[in-house]
Amino acid sequence: MPERNPDPTTVILAELMQRLADTPYIPFTIVMSNGDRHEVPTADHLTITRLLRRVELETDEPRIIGINPLHVATIERAGRPAA
Repeated sequence: MPERNPDPTTVILAELMQRLADTPYIPFTIVMSNGDRHEVPTADHLTITRLLRRVELETDEPRIIGINPLHVATIERAGRPAA
C-alpha cells in the first residue's frame, strides 16, 4: 500500500491541538508565511474549529485574529526558535 501524504492543514491543526493539550501548557508562537508572529500565551487564547478548519487567536487587546493553517510556516516554543 503506498504511503499517504497527509493534508498540510490537518498536520498543522493536529500540532496546534497537541500543543494546547500539553500538560503543563508551554506558551508558543505561530509564525506565518509572511513573517507575522502570533504569541499564544495560554491555551484559552486559541480556538480551533476542526470541522471548519478555522484557527482564531484572541489577543489581550481584545482583538481576534483569524489564522489560515495553510499559511503557518512554523510553530515555536515561546522564547526560543524551534529546532
